[in-house]
Amino acid sequence: MHFEFSDTINALLRPFLPVAEGLAALLGDDCEILLYDVAMLERSVVACANGHITGRELGSPMTGYGLQLLNAEDQYRDGIHIYIARANNGVLIKSGVIFLRDDRDKVIGLLCLHFDTTKARAAKNLIDHYFSIGTDTGESEPINEFFGLEIEDVFKNTLLEVRINSGRPLSALTKGEKLEIIRSLLDRGFFMMKGSVDFLAKEMQNSKFTIYAYMREVQKHRI
Repeated sequence: MHFEFSDTINALLRPFLPVAEGLAALLGDDCEILLYDVAMLERSVVACANGHITGRELGSPMTGYGLQLLNAEDQYRDGIHIYIARANNGVLIKSGVIFLRDDRDKVIGLLCLHFDTTKARAAKNLIDHYFSIGTDTGESEPINEFFGLEIEDVFKNTLLEVRINSGRPLSALTKGEKLEIIRSLLDRGFFMMKGSVDFLAKEMQNSKFTIYAYMREVQKHRI
């Protein structure tokens, strides 16, 4: 088990370091433990154990799905959010996110666990071979969570999904279609990251001032 943390970690998150290291020691090499600082989303990972599961390392940015959770309704912020995801290399992982709060109930960080299910699923498949009486596993479709090492990786992957869904380059869309794209990106927390507007402006071949105007138009109609 290899555990590392940033020397400049936020003092409010420092008490969670023994928890993260303890979980890593307890759960073993098949479980990655990550501590995120939500005050600096672009280099959010401040502690990491067993980063080989997703390839994360100190200074990696918040994931796109992490942004969605931070931007979502409060039900995601109670206790722990558990889900099944697929890492960049295709490995199926069981993930848990714990929202960490200060004494004012403000979210200051995320403690994330990513368990590589390869060995467990191999054992399950062997048991199912002998004892299964049906074909329905009852499992939900895994989330294809992208674990980027740089903030540009998160931007590129998010907009790649958007381009695939739209079926055309973002620069070829009408204004109405661009507004729908921006509405979707707002819901996903895309604009919580510094540099996101500039990155989208290049993709849409608009100025960043136009993107800000589109964002205001979308938000105005939500009121």
